Amino acid sequence: MIKKLFGFGVLLFILLIGSSLILKSNLSFRIAIWRINLNISGFKLISYSQDKTSFSKVEKLEAVSGTTQIKIHRINIDDHKKYIADKQFVLESLFLATTSPYPEVITNIIECPDEFKPKVRETNNGVVYTLFANERLNFGVCSKDLIKYHSEYGIFDCNKKGVFEIFVFSTDDKKIKEVMGSFKC
Repeated sequence: MIKKLFGFGVLLFILLIGSSLILKSNLSFRIAIWRINLNISGFKLISYSQDKTSFSKVEKLEAVSGTTQIKIHRINIDDHKKYIADKQFVLESLFLATTSPYPEVITNIIECPDEFKPKVRETNNGVVYTLFANERLNFGVCSKDLIKYHSEYGIFDCNKKGVFEIFVFSTDDKKIKEVMGSFKC
């Protein structure tokens, strides 16, 4: 009788741990916990992490579907507006004209051509930038030969749910618009 109870207890423990691990690695489960809407059909969770400091809590996840990759950052911080303004400043500063670091060059100013600068659109809860990325998923690409992905970056203030940063990278513009357009707090 004791062996049966012990065996049942071990089995129950294994099932609980297993289901917990499956749920933590499930993309739909994470999106449901955050209480947001995002079209993630066909995507597989690659990674999930949490980081907590004295002034913020950040959760990050990455998912992939074919040549499309999504990164979602959920930030819980006191001053949403300042955080969003800082992120926008950093992104937009990548495309500002700068002076040449080399003396005696033909051009004194280095500037990204307009065709590579981000296109900005306002949404209900935030801002979405349409731009290009290189093979390492970095923004600031100002040359056609360095473009690997088309991308969209959205930053949204979802009030008590936190600030959400959504990064979508793909070779398929339609897939990017489909994913980013489906986001709702």
